[in-house]
Amino acid sequence: MDTDKRDYEYYEERAEYVKFEDITSSEHNANIFELLVAVNPIEWNKKIYLLEEEIDGDPDEFVVGEGDDLGWLGFFLGRTSHLVELHIKYFPAGKDKMNAFMDGFKHNIWLQELYISTDLGRDGYESLGHMLRNNDALVNLCLHEFDIDLESARGIASMLSNEQYKSLKHLFFVQNDLGIEGLTDIITSLRKQPQLEELKLCGNNVDGDGCLALGYALESWEGASLRKLHLCHNDINDEGLQALVTGMAKCNYLEALTLCANPSITAAGLRSLSTFLQSKSCCLERLDLDQMNIDCAGVGALVAGLSSNIPLKCLCLSGNSIEDEGIDALVSSLPKCSKLEELHLSENGGFSAVGLKSLSNVFETGLNLTQLHLRDNAIDDKGLMALVQGMKSCRSLAKLDLSHNNSVTAVGLQALLRAGRSSLKELELWGMRIGDDGAKVIADELVGNNSMERLYFCPGYSNVTSKGWSAFSRILCDTSSVNDTYISNHTISNIGGYQSHSAPNTTRFHLFLNTNFHSKEVATLKLLMHHGDIDMMPFFRWKLMFLPLVVEWFARARPCWEAIHLMVPGEQILQFEDMSALHGFFTEEPEAYQSRELSAMYKFVRGMPMLAVGKEEEE
Repeated sequence: MDTDKRDYEYYEERAEYVKFEDITSSEHNANIFELLVAVNPIEWNKKIYLLEEEIDGDPDEFVVGEGDDLGWLGFFLGRTSHLVELHIKYFPAGKDKMNAFMDGFKHNIWLQELYISTDLGRDGYESLGHMLRNNDALVNLCLHEFDIDLESARGIASMLSNEQYKSLKHLFFVQNDLGIEGLTDIITSLRKQPQLEELKLCGNNVDGDGCLALGYALESWEGASLRKLHLCHNDINDEGLQALVTGMAKCNYLEALTLCANPSITAAGLRSLSTFLQSKSCCLERLDLDQMNIDCAGVGALVAGLSSNIPLKCLCLSGNSIEDEGIDALVSSLPKCSKLEELHLSENGGFSAVGLKSLSNVFETGLNLTQLHLRDNAIDDKGLMALVQGMKSCRSLAKLDLSHNNSVTAVGLQALLRAGRSSLKELELWGMRIGDDGAKVIADELVGNNSMERLYFCPGYSNVTSKGWSAFSRILCDTSSVNDTYISNHTISNIGGYQSHSAPNTTRFHLFLNTNFHSKEVATLKLLMHHGDIDMMPFFRWKLMFLPLVVEWFARARPCWEAIHLMVPGEQILQFEDMSALHGFFTEEPEAYQSRELSAMYKFVRGMPMLAVGKEEEE
């Protein structure tokens, strides 16, 4: 039947009797209809993706085909109370199909997130406005990675300007290649949406005129709720930023501002931003100024604002042209940013030892800096050793990114790890040829280190051979003696690539233990795996006082033994020859564990006469 002759009552009257196989193009799509009408659907993530082609074949993929009745699809999507997210990545062309779909979909009052990646046309967006008016649950609306022409932009502007949608908190426009006129219409329509908490207009040609319109929109918001404003990858210039600052002054809750990749902004524009930073209304916690060609003059323009005691927690200045002089000026302002936790200075051309010595002073100012990003800055050993001078007194730095600083050798890495021994949890060395010497130095410094959790480098590029991996393996589980195994590193969970890909199997397994068990449990498991027949002689000096402790240790160890046997199938370990040292443990039966316990106690009791003889000789 022609869908334009149907109304909502048509679907309601037939919904109870319709056969899903008659209105869908595949069994898979029919199953999705079943989920939509189920009273309590199980094994469903409550998402649906409308696609032109299958991606992974997941249960949430609705591949729109020739036999799919879009009127019925819209009806059941409008009726369901289970659906949380809808992703429209494809919709077939045709006004009739869109109208049939929207006539049902507009009745949805439970959907919380809507992601659109294909143009719905002016009529489609205006119809979507009816759904937004009915729905008090929709929080996120995202239009991303498709071109929006002028007619569609006007449809979106009409949708947003007709009524305030109080539930809508996050509105995203990303890489839509909006024209100036369409962009201005959409931005102007935002005056009706003061409840927005997050607004993203990225990769959309926002220029000076766009910023002027956005500034006016922000100024018009009474009791603005905006917390995050993202304007990256646009064409904002100095005049545009000045206009924008005027509007931002009305946003008393603005926590995050992203301006990265707007290279036309110069020191003049940054001075207006600095003025905003000094205003009483400023409560920024994150400021992203990456990839903006900021030089020493630009940093100088920002200093006054950064020195105004704002609650900044994250400052991003990567991909700029900041040199030693700029670092010195920046460091002078940071002590006032008493809450600063993250500082991003990657890809700034290069810092010498002089600039890095200035940066090291940050660690001595009392800042609780937790992350420092310095990738690709031509740092060498001399520069790194200058930086770590201040790190010796720092107890907060948890993450350091030194990736792509290829002049750093084992000498610099040793100085770094000794300085950051007490706090550093994550070290990134991507794109660096650390070699076996570097691997050995790092491994040696990880002995007794209870803070480091993640060490990243490119296994295929780093020049780390089996010799270097052997050093890492030894610190994870040194089987030389019971004591050496016990004091091995039970904290670090990643070495090499993400999830330790390309690491030898035994190394990956020990990292798996460190990740999934408490350090005391890891120590116990490593002892059980690598010391099947524990030598009790060293414990004889404590005489019978130690026997109850032996019994107690085996009692505590048994749940660990049982847990790892349940978690890791023995056959999975047996297939790897380089894990032969673990084969015996993973073929061990429960009775064998009891035999271990009895064997230990037998050895201890057997040693008692020796102790008695020793006592008589002493007398």
